[in-house]
Amino acid sequence: MVNACFVLRPADSPSGRQRSLRRRTRHLSLRTAVRLAADAFFRFTYRAPKAAALWSSAERVWLGRQTFLHWALWDTSIDIPWVVAETTEVPLAPDKLRAMVDVELAAYWETQLASLPRRGKPCWLPLP
Repeated sequence: MVNACFVLRPADSPSGRQRSLRRRTRHLSLRTAVRLAADAFFRFTYRAPKAAALWSSAERVWLGRQTFLHWALWDTSIDIPWVVAETTEVPLAPDKLRAMVDVELAAYWETQLASLPRRGKPCWLPLP
């Protein structure tokens, strides 16, 4: 088997923020590490009143679930699977790690959607 820590790397070299988060999450559970990374990269502050969208203060855009998951899993400037690849409970196979992170991100999304305050009127439509 191949260690996921060596396979899951951003296409370019990781940013300072990614390296810092990876060091901070090294001894956390996967669930806690994924939530910490999502908070750091997206900083969700509001939910839309009528759509299932969250306002990302970091990206300065309304995000829908699909865009959030895609960016969190596949955008090389975020790449949460790489950030959390050294946490506890990490499987050796990269595909299994990505699947586990996907499940944790979906749970994080639902928690944020249920708990954040509503924003009166979003100025523009969210990304899907």
